[in-house]
Formats: sequence, C-alpha cells, structure tokens
Amino acid sequence: MNEQVFEYNNEEEAEIAQILAIQSNMNAVAAVQKKLAEQRAQPSLEECAECGEEIPQARREAIKGVQLCIVCQTRLERFKANYRQPGASTE
Repeated sequence: MNEQVFEYNNEEEAEIAQILAIQSNMNAVAAVQKKLAEQRAQPSLEECAECGEEIPQARREAIKGVQLCIVCQTRLERFKANYRQPGASTE
C-alpha cells in the first residue's frame, strides 16, 4: 500500500499567510491609487456637491478634482470610519 503522508510546516504556512496579506495590502493600495487618479482627472468643483457652499480656490488647487468642502469631507470620513465593518472592502 502506498499511503501519502502530509506533513504541515508551520513556518511555510506562516510565510504563505504573510505573502497573501502583502498581496491583499498591495491590491488595496492599488485600488486607492486608481480612485485618486480618477478623482484628479475630474475638474474641481467651485461649489460643494453636498451642501452647495463655495470651495476655496486654495483647496481646489491643492486637491485636484475636489468635490466637497472641508466640512462635508470631514463629515463623510467620520461617517465611513464609524460604520466600517471588519473585513469589509474599502472600495
């Protein structure tokens, strides 16, 4: 009888897990970079898309493709941070 014996190597498994984590992080970074590039390709708005307030010229120049005023952007980021679920995609 030919029986196959499988041996597990914890070091190899740990290395594979690290590689998978690195790949996942690289994919997440690439997705953010793509989203930022798409934003920069759009013209900056003079008025906030959310509240309609004027977006200062300095902000429009500093952040290409800006769509929200500082107040609305801060509100959006806080909302996303509070409602992000573990394991959920950041896209």
